[in-house]
Amino acid sequence: MNSSDSRPDPSAKADADQAATAVPTQDPVPTEAQAADVPTDATAAREPSAEAAGGTPAVKTVGEADKDEASSETSEKPTKEKSEASSDVKPETRPEEKSVENPEVTAEDKAKESADKASPAETKPKSSRLKKLVLAAAAAIAVSAVSLWAAADWYVYSRTVPRTVPDQTVEITVEDGDTATRVMGRMKEAGLDVSPFALKLAARIDGQSLSRIHTGLYRFEPGLTPVGILQTLANGALVDRQLRIPDGAPVWEVMAVFRDAPALKRVSETMSKDELRAALGIDSESLEGWFAPDTYHYVSGSSDVSVMKIAVDRQKSLLNKAWSERKASVPLTTPYEALILASIIEKETGVKSDRHLVSSVFTNRLKLKMPLQTDPTVIYGLGPTWSGNLTKKDLQTATPYNTYKIPALPPTPISAPAYASIEAALNPAESEYLYFVARGDGTSEFSKTLKAHNRAVRQYILNRPKDTKNGAAERSAKQ
Repeated sequence: MNSSDSRPDPSAKADADQAATAVPTQDPVPTEAQAADVPTDATAAREPSAEAAGGTPAVKTVGEADKDEASSETSEKPTKEKSEASSDVKPETRPEEKSVENPEVTAEDKAKESADKASPAETKPKSSRLKKLVLAAAAAIAVSAVSLWAAADWYVYSRTVPRTVPDQTVEITVEDGDTATRVMGRMKEAGLDVSPFALKLAARIDGQSLSRIHTGLYRFEPGLTPVGILQTLANGALVDRQLRIPDGAPVWEVMAVFRDAPALKRVSETMSKDELRAALGIDSESLEGWFAPDTYHYVSGSSDVSVMKIAVDRQKSLLNKAWSERKASVPLTTPYEALILASIIEKETGVKSDRHLVSSVFTNRLKLKMPLQTDPTVIYGLGPTWSGNLTKKDLQTATPYNTYKIPALPPTPISAPAYASIEAALNPAESEYLYFVARGDGTSEFSKTLKAHNRAVRQYILNRPKDTKNGAAERSAKQ
């Protein structure tokens, strides 16, 4: 074997190096659009051969290298042209869609739609601010209410009502029919400068009423507040007046008592007898006997009828009480008959211890149907014009009250009997007395027979000094 044949040919080595450098470089990575348009064969053409993948470079001849270079330039050119063509193609754009406004959609609906589209992040701060505003307004209202209440409380409980007469007691008289406005006017006239607003506010806060002011005299001390004035009115009027109905007074004397009573409105003078009887609740034809003797207190400005009604109601109560406790043996059929008999007993004796004995005399006579023969009934029948001297002619004059002529009780009472006389009329003493005569000292002498009675008359009447025979103390019963 020749040694010269074993060395490598220098020209062959140069051709190999040139062929290695002639391997085409890899094309840049095409875009997605370009990759989609590249044919499968071209892609496969760019893939390395199995030998290149194995890491051993392929040895090509000079002719093969030139052929590959030409092929590479040929394949590169359409790819570049295709890439440039792809870059000139612009995506197809759609015309803008113009929104068509609905003419029926109002601004309010748009605002509502915008509010509905608002994000929770925008709504939450607005809701929080609204809550704060509401709380602030509520707090302001509460503070104002407390302040107003405190001011009103001070105004009616602590503020002294001004006066035009400082340090002096103010007095007013409330009359029947006076309204609250008129009462406040009377206060102002008397020197108490109180406003209707102050009293009405005090009434509302303190829970009192201005509609229940009773008639009478009211006295307001210095330093009163509006509530203090209301309390003075609520306590009622001062009972500063009184009148007295005497025991045994006839009705004309009773009416004179009311007529002369101070600070009493004379309402009864404007009424007829029937109207007055109806107002007092009296069923009988006469007012006589129905006024209970007593002392009655009243307030200035009261009406006489109101005080009369008190006296009448009291007498009715006393009469009903005595009637319920009467003896079964009394010859009286009605409470009114008991009132009539009690009025006679009242006029016949002034000593309490004699009342039941005097009652027994009249009761015994009524049982025997004997005339009562009592002077006080004759005198009552003569009326207010009686001269004070009972004559024989008076005893013979026939009147409904002349018990010398009628064998029964008179038609009405003859005076205002006290309860002691009413009780005695219904509970007479057990006796056989038919006569009695006044001794002149307020007591009486009782007799069972006419003979004993005439003897007592001579002793206590006929032998008495002449100026006392017809005195007020003389009381007698004759046959």
